[in-house]
Parts: sequence; structure tokens; C-alpha cells
Amino acid sequence: MLMGYFMKDEYYLVGSIVNTHGIKGEVKVKSETNLDRFEKGNTLYLKKGNKYITITIDSHRCHKGMELITFNGINDINDVLEYKGCNLYVKHEDEDVIYYEDLIGKSIIVDGKIKGIVVDIREVPQGIILECKCNDKIKFIPYVDAFIKEVNEEGIIVTPIEGLL
Repeated sequence: MLMGYFMKDEYYLVGSIVNTHGIKGEVKVKSETNLDRFEKGNTLYLKKGNKYITITIDSHRCHKGMELITFNGINDINDVLEYKGCNLYVKHEDEDVIYYEDLIGKSIIVDGKIKGIVVDIREVPQGIILECKCNDKIKFIPYVDAFIKEVNEEGIIVTPIEGLL
């Protein structure tokens, strides 16, 4: 589990409403995350203009590579038309959780020196792997306690074994 502390009260893009689906208030969402952000009961923030509107997901299903959701008790197409083209966000309020988005761009620090930067996160059956660019080479660091000692605002403090970096 990714644990640590980071930015508080910031919004992160998780998807975009691209269209309506049917006549009962369902919308098609293009997901920008690999996490289960669209499950029934989850809270998201819909950005309309410069305002964030809190929404609670009532239903969720996948259809042809898109997420189909209903929210806030809306069950009529006419009530969701105005949200077409709007983005959906999560708000990072929990200081004990690090999200994938927080790790990308973080420095890899070994013995107080920056050795690289995280460029991507990979999920594999065995767990989470940080894809890092170190000296113009791509290196992979398992996100496990054996290697990751701390994640803070300066970067990710790593205790490598020979050949890891």
C-alpha cells in the first residue's frame, strides 16, 4: 500500500464526461486512472466552469472501454446534458495516502543524492513497480519496504541492492 504524506486539498483529474448514454441520466466517462474511482458510493468533483460540484456515484458499469455512471439521483438525460465535456476529479484530503499521481515526477534519492526520477507506475501481479529514469537509462524499483524507506516532499528515499540502480 502506498503510504506517506503529501499535498492536501488538491484536485486530481480522473476522467472526462464525453457524452450521455440512454435517456435515464447515465453519462459516458473516459477514465484517466487505473484505480476504481467510479464505484457506487464514491465521491468525485465535477468541474463546471470555475466551480467544483460534489457528486456521489449512484451506479457504475463498463461499456466498450468507457465508464458509464449515474450520480446525485439524476435519472433524466435532460438533467445531465449540461455536464457533457466536464472533467471529474478526486480531492486528496487524506494525509496518510500517496496516490500514483503524487509519485510521478518524484526524485529517487540514495544516500542523500538524487539518482533519478519516477516517470511511470506499473501494476504487476506481484505489486507496484516504479519506472525510473536514472542516467538516461530506465530502471525498475519494486515499491516494497525492502527498497522504499520513505516518501516525502523531497522525493523517494531508496535503499538499493547491488544492480538495482
